[in-house]
Amino acid sequence: MTGQARLAQVARHMGTKTPSATAAVAKPPTFRDRSNYKYFLPIQSRWSDNDNYGHINNSIYYFYIDTVVNEYLIRNCGLDPNDTTKTRPIGLVIASSANFYAPASYPNLLHAGLSITKIGRSSVTYRVGIFEGDKQEASMVGGFTHVFVDPIHRRPVSALPESMKSGMLTLLVEQAADDEGKKAKQ
Repeated sequence: MTGQARLAQVARHMGTKTPSATAAVAKPPTFRDRSNYKYFLPIQSRWSDNDNYGHINNSIYYFYIDTVVNEYLIRNCGLDPNDTTKTRPIGLVIASSANFYAPASYPNLLHAGLSITKIGRSSVTYRVGIFEGDKQEASMVGGFTHVFVDPIHRRPVSALPESMKSGMLTLLVEQAADDEGKKAKQ
């Protein structure tokens, strides 16, 4: 059975029309361009970041994501990881992802671009692009979602503190467009 025949069979099952072989398929955005990010942090790659194949190991990119997000939160949103009063919320990662497009390697200086794509009642979703040197396209695009919780009971906060939220709003890039789309569907 050809690919087109399988698509037709699935479409019949789902009650939808089959896309033609020549129909243009919209590719999802990759957010690889530097212009997709509002904040940048230089990160020096290390010898130990490289793997046996001569490029930065995939798992290391998660350290870079964590570094740029938390550095921004500490400097601009009042996050205090050493808060002994246990009165400020802490962020717990509930989801993460990474897509790899081009290898990066030691000893290059990397730039971690950061934007926020969604701010909820107690959650925030970050998008991070890792750029090698002055390249315009990211080698990797990923991110994660934090849920901010009470540091003692580990339950989501009822609302993000205003001081934290105001720092986050400067990086917000897509929520307005998403909200418009939701309104149009209603």
